[in-house]
Amino acid sequence: MPPDTHQGPRTWPQRLVVALGILVVVGCATAAAATAYFGLRFSQIDRVDDIALEAAQKGEPANYLVVGTDSRAGLDPNAPDAGGLIGDDEDENGCDCTDTIMILRVDPDAKTANVVSLPRDLWLPIADTGEKARINSAHQRGEQVLIDTIEESFGIPINHYVEIDFVGFERLVDAVDGIPMYFETPVRDTHVGLSIKEPGCTTLDGQDARKFARSRFLQYRDDNGRWRSDPTADFGRITRQQIFIRRAIAKAVSQGLSNPLTLNNLVSAGVENVRLDKALDASDLLGLGREFSKFNSDELVGHTIPTDGHTTSAGADVQIADLRRAEPILNIFRGLPPGAISPQAIDVTVLNGSGIQGQAADAAGALQQIGFSVVDVDSYPTPVGRTTVLYGPGGEDAARMVARHVTGGAALLFDEDVDDGATVLVTGSDFTTLHEQPAPEGSPDDVLSTTSSVVAPGGTTATTAPTTTTTVLGFATGEPPPGVRC
Repeated sequence: MPPDTHQGPRTWPQRLVVALGILVVVGCATAAAATAYFGLRFSQIDRVDDIALEAAQKGEPANYLVVGTDSRAGLDPNAPDAGGLIGDDEDENGCDCTDTIMILRVDPDAKTANVVSLPRDLWLPIADTGEKARINSAHQRGEQVLIDTIEESFGIPINHYVEIDFVGFERLVDAVDGIPMYFETPVRDTHVGLSIKEPGCTTLDGQDARKFARSRFLQYRDDNGRWRSDPTADFGRITRQQIFIRRAIAKAVSQGLSNPLTLNNLVSAGVENVRLDKALDASDLLGLGREFSKFNSDELVGHTIPTDGHTTSAGADVQIADLRRAEPILNIFRGLPPGAISPQAIDVTVLNGSGIQGQAADAAGALQQIGFSVVDVDSYPTPVGRTTVLYGPGGEDAARMVARHVTGGAALLFDEDVDDGATVLVTGSDFTTLHEQPAPEGSPDDVLSTTSSVVAPGGTTATTAPTTTTTVLGFATGEPPPGVRC
């Protein structure tokens, strides 16, 4: 007979250990099931085919192009904006334009997040046309055209693509039970049906959140009870959208961003109305959820591309990006130091100083291929032996960047007649070619690009490029004041 191994009833500490063990096993099984279900639902999201993206290694900083389209499929037909906004050039189903364009840069290691908004009226070259148009029209020609347009105009690599329509936006907001916002005064926008009648904390459901995020004709009530209009249109909307994103992140984090059940709700809400690139998989989002599970939404840094107003030959009011002022912002998303300068921000005039026929035109074409903005091509009045880059006040860094692309380097020469921050490449008899990548610092070509001790006629000394700061534009509302929680 085998020995009796029964040791009597378990004591309460033993029962507690067993119970805890069972809870751990059940909890792990539940989490595994939730994760598996998350993966299943995630796999059902529509993927964007045939787009080329810059690869990003897991754990490394990545740029997400977030696109909100104007598709009205599935919207309540009685909604004020179901048939488009007054003044919008689109039919009742939308023009397949991008209503919102943002780039989100996430650095999991540094636990930082930055977002830059691109105004929908930005006037720039559309990638596959060679012609300029509003950036929000690029999407009509395909996702790749929009991606290429952004990369070519701003030098920002796109690693992932996320697209959402109006209904998807509403469902995602409702999946986290609305977004709490703070309004210091009543606001409205009759174009989209937005109406916040009382000041204080208000939780926006999906429909009201969509109206708030779309509002370009916002009005607010002043201290005298009169309605005032925000004249900044899209810029004010960008400011408010970035506030909304911070509030939405805070709400998602509060519900457990690393919890597969929370992610399941979000993914399930977006299955039919969100599109992603094929490289973005479930493990990426789960990993981000874990990394940013305690992220403080106040640390999301928002940026807007600085622009200047412009009227086209057809009479359209558009915006031209000021790439020189935008450099510190763009460098964040390029992964470059704040003081770095890129070809896209440099205006170059090319002058033929060697007398060799077609040399200036060939050099101009090569500079444009690299990404420089060539503003003029002409001849220099006298023969030049040494290829030289002339620069005006604040232009020495830009001139050095041009010179670093010249095989054999170039002399750098200050000339007060050159516009602030602009450059002039004068090809000399020693000019041969331009190379696509800039010569590394300390390389022979870089060493040969020296600042001349000679000052161009009428010149004085170079000055430092002015610094700029990002400002908040428009009527900003939604963020609770200190001491108030919504």
